[in-house]
Amino acid sequence: MKYKLVLLLLLINSLIFGQINFNQGSINLIEYYEVIPYQTEIGKIILPVTIKDKTYRFLLDTGAPNLFSPELLKELNVAEGDSINVNDANNQDQKMKFVVVPQLKIGNLIFKNQAGLIYNFEEHNLLSCYKIDGFIGSNLLRNSIIKINSTNKTIIITNKIKSLNINKKPIKMKLVGNQKSPYVELKFVGKNKEKASDMVLVDTGMDGLYDMSKRAYSIFEKSKIFEALYSATGIGDSGLFGAGNRNEKKMIEIEQANLNQQVINNIMVTTTTDENSRIGLDFLKYGDITLDFLNKKFYFESTKTIDLKEKAPKFNASIQNNKVVVGLVWDERLKTLMYTGDEFISVDQIDITNISLCDFLKLKKEWKNKDKYILKIKNQEGQISEINIEN
Repeated sequence: MKYKLVLLLLLINSLIFGQINFNQGSINLIEYYEVIPYQTEIGKIILPVTIKDKTYRFLLDTGAPNLFSPELLKELNVAEGDSINVNDANNQDQKMKFVVVPQLKIGNLIFKNQAGLIYNFEEHNLLSCYKIDGFIGSNLLRNSIIKINSTNKTIIITNKIKSLNINKKPIKMKLVGNQKSPYVELKFVGKNKEKASDMVLVDTGMDGLYDMSKRAYSIFEKSKIFEALYSATGIGDSGLFGAGNRNEKKMIEIEQANLNQQVINNIMVTTTTDENSRIGLDFLKYGDITLDFLNKKFYFESTKTIDLKEKAPKFNASIQNNKVVVGLVWDERLKTLMYTGDEFISVDQIDITNISLCDFLKLKKEWKNKDKYILKIKNQEGQISEINIEN
C-alpha cells in the first residue's frame, strides 16, 4: 500500500478578533456535573439559559464565540464595547460590537462575566426561524467538558472526565485563538489507498457531516489524493452575513474517513469558501460527542462502522433576496435546464413562493429524501418551466 500523509496546518486569521479578549469569565462551582435537556429546532441544539430569573433560548455553536441579541442586552442594561471585524463561514466580514454579560445560568451552573458579540438574529432571514436570544459559543465552554447525547437529547457539562465513564481512548483536540475554537484530526483514505488528514473545526452550529475548505482541497488535489466528481459555480448556504458571492465549488466522494478510530464509509463532500474545514451535527446521528476543552481531548462514541452510501445531490438551493433560488447545479443535464439565481416556484405542487423561509427549511429536509419529484422554477427572464427530478 502506498502511504502518503498530508496533515493540513490550521490557517486562522488572527486579526479577526484583534485585541478583544474572549478568554475571560468564571464558573461558580469548583467541581460540577450538570445534565441539561435540550430541544431541537430545525435540527439545531437549543439550550435554556437563565439570566436574571428569566429563561432564554440559546443555540449551541462551538464554531462561534458567544453571541447576544440587542434585545437581551437592552433588558439587562449592558453597555456595548468596541467594534471588531468578524468573518463568517462564507468568508464575508462585518463589524460587530463586543460585550461582557455579568452572569448567565445553565442548569445550576453560573457563568460570570461572559464575553461575546452583539448580533441581531431577527434581521437574519434564516436564524430568525429559531427564535433565539443568543449563541453559547466555544469560549464559554473553554474550562469545561461537554458531552452531547442526541438519543436522550441531553448535554452534560462537567469538569471531571471520569464522571462520564467513556470506554474509548480520545484523540487530541487543539483549541485555537482566545475564542478556543476546537479542532481535531479527520483522517481519510484517498485514491490508490493513499492516506491523508485534515484539521477540522468541530462546529455544532453546522448541518451535515463534513465540509472541506477550498484550501484543503487544493492541497489534496496537488497530492493526487482526491479529484472532483463534479464542479459547480454558484452560491452556497447562508452564513452569518448572508449567502456570499458566486464561487466555484467541488464535490468529491471520500471512500473512507476515520474520526477517533471510527470508520465512516462513502461521504459525499462539498468544498467551501471558508479557510478551514469543519465537521457538524450529523455525526450525532451515529454516536455521542464529547469535547473535553479542559484536557484538550475529543471523543466520538459509536458502536459500528458507519456506511453512508450517499448519493450525490443534483443541485443545491440557497436564499437570495429572501427568495429560495438555485444555488449550485451539479448534474450536467440540469445545467442546461436551471441556472444559479433561478427562483423556486413549487415542489410537487407545494407553492414555495407563499411559504415562509422557516417553513422552507423544514420542507428542505423532507425534500432531500424524495426519490422523485417535479420542480417548477422561474428564470431571470420570468419564464416558468417544470423539471422532473430523480435522485
